Amino acid sequence: MKKNEKQRNIRTRIMGGIVIIMLLAILIPISAYYLLPEWAYYLVPGTRLWLASEEISAAYGAADFFETLKSVEQDADSTVELYTADDRFVYSSRALAQSLPQSLEDAETLDAAYKKDYVPVYGSVKGEGKGFQILESEQHNRKVTFLNCYQYLPGGARVEVCMQVSQLLTTTKVDFVVSFFMIMLILAAGLIVFSAYIKRMTEPIRNMCGITDRMAKLDFSEKCPPTRLSEITELSQSINQLSDALDTALTDLQKRNEQLQRDIENERTIDSLRQTFISGISHELKTPIAIIQGYAEGAKMFYAAGKTETADSYCDIIAEESQRMNAMILKLLEITKYSSGAYEPNWEAFSLFELIEEWFRRNEGLLEEKGIAWLNDVPPYTGFGDELILSSVVNNYLSNAVSHADGEKRIRAYCEESPACYRIVIFNTGKHIDDKDIDKIWTSFYRADKSLSRSQGRFGLGLAIVAAIQRLHGMEYGVRNVEGGVEFWFDVKKADAAEE
Repeated sequence: MKKNEKQRNIRTRIMGGIVIIMLLAILIPISAYYLLPEWAYYLVPGTRLWLASEEISAAYGAADFFETLKSVEQDADSTVELYTADDRFVYSSRALAQSLPQSLEDAETLDAAYKKDYVPVYGSVKGEGKGFQILESEQHNRKVTFLNCYQYLPGGARVEVCMQVSQLLTTTKVDFVVSFFMIMLILAAGLIVFSAYIKRMTEPIRNMCGITDRMAKLDFSEKCPPTRLSEITELSQSINQLSDALDTALTDLQKRNEQLQRDIENERTIDSLRQTFISGISHELKTPIAIIQGYAEGAKMFYAAGKTETADSYCDIIAEESQRMNAMILKLLEITKYSSGAYEPNWEAFSLFELIEEWFRRNEGLLEEKGIAWLNDVPPYTGFGDELILSSVVNNYLSNAVSHADGEKRIRAYCEESPACYRIVIFNTGKHIDDKDIDKIWTSFYRADKSLSRSQGRFGLGLAIVAAIQRLHGMEYGVRNVEGGVEFWFDVKKADAAEE
């Protein structure tokens, strides 16, 4: 039972209480109507008759005594009868309708013809002082019951104030029935009003239940509105403050979680790069270290034998290999720097044409020496990014193009435009890249063209650097085989798109 009571909502409980109160309000008067004794209906009219007799007694002997009798009869809705000390009926306010007597003697003789047809209520009053009686009298051949309040006046005269009992009971019952239906109508109207009022009172609480339910599902978008009730408003404000606090805490927790995820990813990336670095460097350094070791021992032997020229050439080879090792390590460190997230790009606007043109100007002699024709078709668009490290992308792409240019030996740089970025394309004539190699060339130490020897200073790290720099900028890169050669491309963000 207690569990069911807890499950009822406030509106149901309040309405249930009001219905119970209304039922009691109906049942109590009905029970009273059937259970109360008959004399209970005489209390109110009996009090009225008693007060009327008191007023008559107070006016007895005054000049306006009979006027008082007439007035009392009208006010109390009763019949006033006056008897002498020897119980002779001398006056009735109803019997004397034409004129009022001046004394008891006048009352006995005045309008005698009219009075003779009047049947007095008096039967046989017994007692003295003041009291009540229920009397029966014949009125027009039928028995009538009266409530009679009598009081003896100075000198022995007696006044009786009467009210017909049958009329009293009928009036009381009719009044009860009318009152009952009126009460029913009032209660029904009250129930409707109370229902609307309770709905209005409980609606904010129902809204709070919905909002707190959404809060439990981590939805803090809706807030509790203020109401006209101070307590509900305070509760709404507390819920809103709790919602804001939870939202802030959850947002902060999500940010911390995202940061933690990034830290974990960075740690994994760094660990992967570390393993790649160790694996690659150990593989690539084996040959130059072996060369350095062999030539160092040979130089030592030739110096001991007095062959200084041969020993000097060996030392030159050792120095050359050391420089290659240093260059390779620097490139590996560059890849690690860009891929680890430790480097923040210096975002700035720059000219794409100048970025390409600068490389061609610096390497014009090399291009002429190799007999390569070049063309910079990049318009003077303005890109947005780290110009310094993007120049490394250009250097690796164009250096790669120079190394692989064949046939007509042409290199062309041009630009393709999209809504958000520019795509810089470097084309060189020559052989296509095999399909099995096209996805691997961005990996460190991978060389698709195995004919390129170590003597050319190529370690297979240039395109890995390009990939790291483009990922750092959040931009795309790639390669495609086209008619007559190969095209390498990379995207640069537009300066105007960045400002938006």
